[in-house]
Amino acid sequence: MGEKPERLNLLKEAHRIKRSLSSMAEEDYIEAIYELEKELGYVKLSDIAEVLGVRLSSVTEMIKKLEKKGFVEYKRYRYVKLTDKGREIGEKISRKHSFLLNFFLALGVERGRANIEAELLEHFLSDETIEKLRELYEKCMKIDDEN
Repeated sequence: MGEKPERLNLLKEAHRIKRSLSSMAEEDYIEAIYELEKELGYVKLSDIAEVLGVRLSSVTEMIKKLEKKGFVEYKRYRYVKLTDKGREIGEKISRKHSFLLNFFLALGVERGRANIEAELLEHFLSDETIEKLRELYEKCMKIDDEN
């Protein structure tokens, strides 16, 4: 077939990224733990299962995986908490979510829909794209303030 057209290369890359769903799932767990720690001060596996709508056995499996990667500290039958490394990721995801939520609200998107779409996009958009959206948002806000 020779040299692939750019669109096919982009399609291939997008599908490669989509296949990395395990890292997205990891981010969901880290985000849930981060938010639960802020809300409750502690986190039980059953809290994570409830928030994410998954079975307790799935939570246990993922927590063990995250512990091996150094993102959480897990005390069986007691608690799970983020390590500094995990908290850093949780904070980053939370900042992305907050920005996207505010961006969508500024566009006039209904709050529930904005929250759901921010939740989805926070995992897909690169830091570079988020920064460009932030720059656009700030320019628009500045223009709005001048009028």
